[in-house]
Amino acid sequence: MDNLFNLTANTQPACADNKILPLTLNEVNFEVGGMRLLKNLTLKFEARTRTVLLGPNGAGKSLFLRMCHGLLRPTSGQITWHGSAGNTAARHQAMVFQRPVMLRRSVRANLAYVLKPRLLSRSERRPLVEEMLQKSGLLRLSKAPARSLSFGEQQLLAMT
Repeated sequence: MDNLFNLTANTQPACADNKILPLTLNEVNFEVGGMRLLKNLTLKFEARTRTVLLGPNGAGKSLFLRMCHGLLRPTSGQITWHGSAGNTAARHQAMVFQRPVMLRRSVRANLAYVLKPRLLSRSERRPLVEEMLQKSGLLRLSKAPARSLSFGEQQLLAMT
């Protein structure tokens, strides 16, 4: 498949200061089983622009995004965030899938779970979870099973 999707950008300002852009792809390729799915992508995404990724099913849009966010490694080429290999950028980015993964836990417990890798104690996590529930508008659903939420609410939880 030879890059069937299109990337377009305009120069309207983004809402927040951006600490991780530009995102640069240099001669990026991705192959599976000898089949080249992405070929020679060279792009640069600047801060303060909006970009739209368009293409038919199977064109490689999700594959492209997974590579940019470090979920897949390119077969060859280089992807860099803000001039680095992306190690520090990973702390400032997120990718929300159309159908986010929800643990078989409450909304509150899903939020607490993602804070565990930061090596925070339960007493340190508790106020952070409360703040995230307040800011996201999910406080009223905090005891509900995360998997029982609507798709939109699940995406909101995933972004929180």
